[in-house]
Amino acid sequence: MNSLKWRITCWFAASLLAVLAVFVAVTYFHLQHELRLEKWERAHPEHSDWILHGSYSKSEVDDIAGELGRLSLLYAVPVAILALAIGRLFARRSLRPVEDLSQQLRTINARSLKDRVRLTRADREFQAIETSINALLERLESAFKQLTEYSAQVAHELRTPLTLLRLKVEDAAGRIEPGLAETLQEELHRLSEYVDQSLLLATAEQGRLTLRPERILLASLLDDLLETYQLLARHEQRTLHFNASNPITVSADPRYLRQMLHNLLTNALRHGTGPILVSLETKSDAAVCRIENAATPTPPDSNNAGLGLRVVQALAAAQGCQFHTRRHDGAFIAEIQWSAFEGESADRVIPSNHG
Repeated sequence: MNSLKWRITCWFAASLLAVLAVFVAVTYFHLQHELRLEKWERAHPEHSDWILHGSYSKSEVDDIAGELGRLSLLYAVPVAILALAIGRLFARRSLRPVEDLSQQLRTINARSLKDRVRLTRADREFQAIETSINALLERLESAFKQLTEYSAQVAHELRTPLTLLRLKVEDAAGRIEPGLAETLQEELHRLSEYVDQSLLLATAEQGRLTLRPERILLASLLDDLLETYQLLARHEQRTLHFNASNPITVSADPRYLRQMLHNLLTNALRHGTGPILVSLETKSDAAVCRIENAATPTPPDSNNAGLGLRVVQALAAAQGCQFHTRRHDGAFIAEIQWSAFEGESADRVIPSNHG
């Protein structure tokens, strides 16, 4: 009975039954007293001067009291059921504002912090909670807006210096030791990528992305994209397998869909081990693109892994699809799901030349 509704229901029913039990007990003992100890007398209806005296025997008293007890038990069952039903009804009505509040809060995320909760015909206590929650949401909206704006500004400010540094390193390549020059270029490229990812994340979370959705055949898009990653996987002595059953067409912006897949595949190469499995399938009225690889024993030290997944999450939300990650039996699994898609018959299989 961890539910507050049931606790209120049981409290109401127990209170009502306790009152009835006290009432029955008082009636029972009072009746016992009247029938056993009190004597009654009254005048004869036809002769006012005749006085009748009498009392009940012990067996008659026990019989009357027993009948009262049996009737009380007989009526106790429907009364208890009725009390539970009424208590349940009162509990549901009393806690309906809490359910409405919880349902509204579940719909609020980083892209809808401007929304506020509203409770109609709620008690003053719930209205006070509504006011406090809306004040909290307002503070969160302001803080999140400042943070995303700051991130975007920092990313903009860093892009130019990094570009200049890369150009200077390229110009000075002849005067710098080749190994050092290559290292500097790699680090500058990594920083530039990090800045671009931060800027894209800030833009997506602020809802300022300009989407140009198209009908995309996922298998063809992945087949083209995986050619480069197949080479990278071979360089690291790893394999990349791609399976696509049921050709699937979705509506998405190809630029941002490529960015999502690029981030997931890069994350699998940088922070995973063993073979990389990429698959397309349909399940429960949803199209699923899954990327799976063995996870490293310890979380990656680089911030790029977490940032890349955050970018995928933000781009998925902007394009109306879902993104989930999980760990299972030592594997890291990332899934992109589309609820709206077009598929062909299940007996067709797209052969893949990857892996």
